[in-house]
Amino acid sequence: MRRLLLRTATILPLSFLLLQASCGGSKAAPKPAPAPAQAPAARRPGTAAAPVAPSTADIDGVKLYRELGLLARGAPMPFVGNVAFMASGSPDSTHVVVAITIANGNLTFGRETDRFRAGYTVSITLRNGSETVKQIEAHESVLVASFKEVSRLDESVIYQELLTVKPGRYNLTLNVRDDGSSKNGSDDVTLLVPALGSGSLSTPVAFARVSQRLTLDSLPRVVTNPAANATFGRDSLIGLYLEGYNTSAGARLPLNIAVRTETGRLLFNDSVSIAHRQNLYSGVLLVPVARTGIGPVVVSVWQSGMKDTTRTPLFIGFGDELPIATYDDMINYLKWFAAPEKLKALRDTAAEFRPAAWATFVKDNALLTGGTEALRDYFKRLNEANTRFREEGVPGWMTDRGKVLLGLGEPDQIYEQGGTTTNNATASQRLRSQIWEYRNMQQQLVFTEQQEFGHWRLTNSSAIAFEGAWRRRITR
Repeated sequence: MRRLLLRTATILPLSFLLLQASCGGSKAAPKPAPAPAQAPAARRPGTAAAPVAPSTADIDGVKLYRELGLLARGAPMPFVGNVAFMASGSPDSTHVVVAITIANGNLTFGRETDRFRAGYTVSITLRNGSETVKQIEAHESVLVASFKEVSRLDESVIYQELLTVKPGRYNLTLNVRDDGSSKNGSDDVTLLVPALGSGSLSTPVAFARVSQRLTLDSLPRVVTNPAANATFGRDSLIGLYLEGYNTSAGARLPLNIAVRTETGRLLFNDSVSIAHRQNLYSGVLLVPVARTGIGPVVVSVWQSGMKDTTRTPLFIGFGDELPIATYDDMINYLKWFAAPEKLKALRDTAAEFRPAAWATFVKDNALLTGGTEALRDYFKRLNEANTRFREEGVPGWMTDRGKVLLGLGEPDQIYEQGGTTTNNATASQRLRSQIWEYRNMQQQLVFTEQQEFGHWRLTNSSAIAFEGAWRRRITR
């Protein structure tokens, strides 16, 4: 059972703006003050995630979310979840906000007059050793107005629970079930709930909606963004709600902030302050997405002179309907989308210049293809390849059939042939082949099945033909 990262929530880079009220104006944060290159050691409710290494395996946003401390499960019932900690009115207890997000497209909808409804069930169990401390089972429904909304694959449903428990070590089990089918998914983590006394900070929480607390005696009023994500090119800012529990800091609580890539490279330091309310400090940090970079980022927040550090990940997507991935992984996935020299230029770009380089890459591709749909279509084919062509130990998009589907698109027609051959030991062996026909390119590509492994391979002549056709296509 893994342990949940620190106090997870969300982030983004460069200049932070401090929102003075939940619906008021904003003012720029103070100019960056000197800050240490690395935050003080954190008092962790969980262990820190190890740096994420580039991968050439499946598109696995679930793995990335989990490595950076979120709750997450993939098929058959995908969800992403988050846990945040806030102080309560009693020093002997801590508020624990557990939230998940589910895509409409993973629920089973039925027509209800002129609308569509789906049901789902969320079960949350919190145990301290053999003792069950909290157990919740909630049956919820989603009602949408159009069939188009039924198939949305972005995180479109948010479910949230507030638990108040004593600080300590717990086992958290979360299960999500689609009521219209047998699909379900679950995650188990060790949860280390901190005692948030004087000098400590809450989890920075990425939110969909928030009303800042004025007193510890009131309950948190925040609807979180459990996936802690934003989309580059669409979202300009992302907000992080934060509370401080230092009663002697004065009218404002000064804070230090450090933002790093998922591999630990420092992007920048900054300083801000949040306002004193009644018996706590609270505020919203607005972070500009354009200064963050693309892919996962981690933000650390701490008070000067204090040992307590709270951290949270943020996931900056490459565009609508494109997968959540690290920057290096995204370049790997694009192997059959663009020329190697263009991808090398993207890969070699320094982290602080990657957003501009990616925007230029997308714009240039749109000019060549007549629109921005080519990237979305490419990743649809990539997911399809992973479903149709997976081989033992090899993701579908990295197989011969997968790379042809990515590089040339869906063939106009597929023929399958079978036959027998005799080896040197005079044993008969049945061979199968597939012929993919691309009429506009005047190409027929032949795959043969390697029976001893169950793998399909391009013939030598077809591999050469594919390489030529693919290069002509990407240099048009």
